Amino acid sequence: QVIIENIREVFKQKKPIFGICLGHQLLSIAAGCVTYKMRYGNRGHNQPATHRVTGRCYMTSQNHGFCVDAAQLPSDWEVLFTNANDNSNEGLVHSVLPYFSVQFHPEHTAGPEDLECLFDVFLESVKDQINNRSCITIKDRLTERLVYRPAVPIVTKQPKKILILGSGGLSIGQAGEFDYSGSQAIKALKEESIQTLLINPNIATVQTSK
Repeated sequence: QVIIENIREVFKQKKPIFGICLGHQLLSIAAGCVTYKMRYGNRGHNQPATHRVTGRCYMTSQNHGFCVDAAQLPSDWEVLFTNANDNSNEGLVHSVLPYFSVQFHPEHTAGPEDLECLFDVFLESVKDQINNRSCITIKDRLTERLVYRPAVPIVTKQPKKILILGSGGLSIGQAGEFDYSGSQAIKALKEESIQTLLINPNIATVQTSK
C-alpha cells in the first residue's frame, strides 16, 4: 500500500513512468484499476501480445499469476496490449500524460526482444521533459514506433493462378510432409479464389502405388 501511495504522489509530478510486470500492476492499482487472480497465469518465452492500435502481435516473456481487469479502467486510461491467447490485459497507457506499463518483460534478452523499443520510447519522453520540449503523448509515440512500414511496397494485386513446385522428398516421410503441406496450401488458396497447380515429383508414389 505504501508503494501505491508513493506512485500516486509521483503521478502529481506528471513525469514519465514506465511500469513492467509487477510495476504494471502497481501502477494500474495506483491509477484506480482492479486486479484479479488468473486461473493459470501466463509464463514462458512465447506469449503473444497484440498492440491495440496497430493490431500487430509480438512475442513476449512473461511470468505472472495476476492480471489487471481491462473492463474496469479509469477515465483517460486505455488498453495498450492484449494477450492473443486468453485476451488478458498486457499493458495500459494514459491518453495524455506520459504514463504507460506492460505486463510482460521487454528487457528479457534470454527470450524475445520484439519490444525492446519500449525503452527507447520511454527515454525519448524523459529527454523531452528534461529539455522542456513540447512532446507528443506516450500513446502517440508508441503507435508511431510500432506501426509497420515496409521498406518495399506490398503488392496488393492478388494473382489469379499460382504454380507450386516441389523438389521431391528423399524418403517416404519427407514426401508425405510435402503432400500434406501442399494440400493445405491449395486449400488456403482456394478460399481466396486462386487457381492452383501443384507439381510434386514424389518418389514415394512409385514405392507406394504398387
